[in-house]
Amino acid sequence: MRLSSKLFTLCLVFFALDCSAQTLADVARQERERQKRLHSQVVVASGTTTTTTASTGSTAAVVAPAAPAAPSDNKSRDEKYWRAQFQKARDDVRKAEERVQLLDLKVKELNTQVLRQSDIYNREYRLGPEIADTQKQLDESRKAVDQAKKKITDLEDELRRSGGLPGWAR
Repeated sequence: MRLSSKLFTLCLVFFALDCSAQTLADVARQERERQKRLHSQVVVASGTTTTTTASTGSTAAVVAPAAPAAPSDNKSRDEKYWRAQFQKARDDVRKAEERVQLLDLKVKELNTQVLRQSDIYNREYRLGPEIADTQKQLDESRKAVDQAKKKITDLEDELRRSGGLPGWAR
């Protein structure tokens, strides 16, 4: 049993030494040859005929196909335009919502101040106008949030009507 395992191991070692792997240089050489064969023929397509010519030099000009035109909507506005418009509208909504939160906190703080401060005589008359003014600003800011959200909805409708792709709104 030991003899057969040693014999098997010896055969395996000789087989492994005999089989050599392809070197990186061989692979690179084959790839260069393949690239030369690929670029050696130039196909010229014009109208109704197609001709194939062999190029001899490595400086042969290969005609690159024209880049496809970027998609645009009916009014010739592209994806970049629409994405910028939607991003601006979303930024406006975010800023308006942040202002609403800020003013809401200010109103709450002023109401708490009215309840806490007992050292101010007639505190309702002194802090009341400031609370009313802040409340008015808060209401205006909430209207601005609604208008900003409506602007996004209007932009989506305009994009849909102009034939733009729905993904441009993201």
